[in-house]
Amino acid sequence: MHRVVRLEERVMWNTSPPRLPYEDAALELAAAAASDFEALGVLATVVQSRRTTAARLLASARSRPRLSRRRWIIAVLGDVAAGTCSVLERGYLCRVERPHRLQVGRRQRPATSSRGSVHRDVQYATGLLVELDGRLFHDTAAQRDADFDRDLDAAVDGLDTVRLSWGQVFDRPCWTASRIALLQQARCWNGTPVPCGPTCLVGR
Repeated sequence: MHRVVRLEERVMWNTSPPRLPYEDAALELAAAAASDFEALGVLATVVQSRRTTAARLLASARSRPRLSRRRWIIAVLGDVAAGTCSVLERGYLCRVERPHRLQVGRRQRPATSSRGSVHRDVQYATGLLVELDGRLFHDTAAQRDADFDRDLDAAVDGLDTVRLSWGQVFDRPCWTASRIALLQQARCWNGTPVPCGPTCLVGR
């Protein structure tokens, strides 16, 4: 048995059999996921199917005050609908950098590249540059080509670029932090990262 709030007004009774709208069913699956990363995978899959859009999912989530993970889902869908990745940037700060006491980076630092003005996601004093790839869907060849140009321009400026995905930030933050710490130390960072908890990989 599965209890549904406001069932009478949400079900499409004119269909056979009666069913929830696609957006509601997708949100139910995302809310019941075992982790934020799995919930993200659900949202990405349903939008990729082209049966709905991030904007329609967002409107449905906003209309449901009792939805589990509601604030997180709304934040992610809002960013996806707007084409930004601020949720991922905040996730990197709060899950990877800050709890493991990594070197503090400068965020959204303006720079000039061969393609014009750009903003670098996280730049460290050691010369390490972290770019957070918040796109959930298939990139075009032109988009990926632009990323490679940005990385090459950064290398000309003496910066080494590491690109991180949603999974590395939300599903494997401790593993990612351990790797970022090693890269920083290889570039003469004198700090020492700390584990965020008893099962953390940092320092092992």
